[in-house]
Amino acid sequence: MQNSHLKLIIFGVIFVIGLIILMNSINLSNHEISNIMKANYGSMDTDKYLIYLEQSIMKHRVVGSIIAIMGGLGILAAAYQCAGKIK
Repeated sequence: MQNSHLKLIIFGVIFVIGLIILMNSINLSNHEISNIMKANYGSMDTDKYLIYLEQSIMKHRVVGSIIAIMGGLGILAAAYQCAGKIK
């Protein structure tokens, strides 16, 4: 029983981390693109900049979604185990 509650907490934290990544995907991408701009000495073609930004946002959304889904499924499995339905 103790192990099930620990799993529930761990998967809950994983779920929240996924949601935080999803909600902050634009800010995370802006930070990443800022570092790319610094690496290019502050100069980059506008079209290239927009492509990097859009792909970075998409990357963070996919990663956040995967983490949130994994955490959510883990929460469901741990909750059923806590309820005694899965042994």
